[in-house]
Amino acid sequence: ATRKGQPLYEDLKEKLRVALTANADETGWRQDGIGHYLWYGGNQDLALYHIDRHRSGEVAQLLLGEDFPGVLTTDGYAAYNAVNAHDRQSCLAHILRHCKEIRQEIELKPPRFQDPQAIEFADSLRALFKDACVQGGKLRAGKISLTTALNRRRRFYRKLETICSRPLHDEKALILQRRLTDEDKDKPRLFTFLKYPNLQPTNNQAERSLRGMVIFRKICMGTRSAGGAYTNSDLPSLLVTTQTPGSPPSGLF
Repeated sequence: ATRKGQPLYEDLKEKLRVALTANADETGWRQDGIGHYLWYGGNQDLALYHIDRHRSGEVAQLLLGEDFPGVLTTDGYAAYNAVNAHDRQSCLAHILRHCKEIRQEIELKPPRFQDPQAIEFADSLRALFKDACVQGGKLRAGKISLTTALNRRRRFYRKLETICSRPLHDEKALILQRRLTDEDKDKPRLFTFLKYPNLQPTNNQAERSLRGMVIFRKICMGTRSAGGAYTNSDLPSLLVTTQTPGSPPSGLF
């Protein structure tokens, strides 16, 4: 039955590769006790799952192609660079959590080892990205125009430059500062959602779409064979895609 669904699965893959927008993520999987990865690529209209031994750029290309023409939203994992997406959005939820963790870790240190500048840096970033998310919500709701959103996007980048110009000593804060100011990493991907009226600033859609499969993995401990991997790639892709059109796929549970 699963192999009969293979043409439909391949059709989903082709549709994903030409989509205007896509979210992608991956999580751990076990196959006969050996570490594998469950990959997801999709959007509001379709879902594609793939179980693979590897977590490489080649697998990202298998799902999304070598020249993805749309806007791709992911976390900071570098394998997605291999698909050469037309535009990218980094997940701001991940960055916001990272800022919170940096502050908490600094506060656990003895006062003489704390870096006040790094605390201010993390707090300022959180405020900046939260404000940007609010503006994105207004754009999606039609409360501000695209022109206004683009102007605010430029303003956010100016604020980011100011925030990231301060000297830091905390190692994790420094690493984040470098990522946010690197043109080859997160910097150009931070406020892409203010360029597109329907784009979200987080990768929540992909995370929600993986949730049902993660529950399945915890119950069944993964798959046992290549046939099981095919079944648990093809069938979830078809079933989740057939959910109500336009609603975020939430997995099988």
